[in-house]
Amino acid sequence: KVPMIVYDPDAAADATRATVDARLVEAIDVLPTCLEALHCDPAAHLIEGRSLLPLTRGPAPAEWRDAAFSELDYSFRQARITLKRDVRDCRAFMLRTQRWKYVEWLGYRPQLFDLAADPDELDDLGADPAFAMVRSELQQRLFAWMRERKLRVTVPDDYVRKRTNTHRAHGIHY
Repeated sequence: KVPMIVYDPDAAADATRATVDARLVEAIDVLPTCLEALHCDPAAHLIEGRSLLPLTRGPAPAEWRDAAFSELDYSFRQARITLKRDVRDCRAFMLRTQRWKYVEWLGYRPQLFDLAADPDELDDLGADPAFAMVRSELQQRLFAWMRERKLRVTVPDDYVRKRTNTHRAHGIHY
């Protein structure tokens, strides 16, 4: 529900000025957008997200994401104390499509909101048996996203490929 307002000063973006685009974007798109605007290497092994410049400068890609993901660590908030949670248990993960919002809270049942019927997210369908298939599909999709995250950020993938099975040359024999 939070709009992202983008101002692209490049003349190539003139055609999209003052327009509204309903596509889903994420905060992690800001860095690749800035890097592309500055003609910098996006360091693909580090950077997640997608540059928004194709949306501002066109032609807009026919394929764009159909879901947005986010995560929350509420361990620094009063909620942790109120809920008597351990610091490591204060995590949530969210998937939002045009119609659905699905939230996995560690240690609690998931939440599900039908954004078409309930845009204010007042009716939690997370325990409703009629929506078990929707929850299952969204949960699988959320965990697929989690598996794809870039957790090895210290070296590029090519470095790993080149160094595979070279441990013995460095004196490591197990």
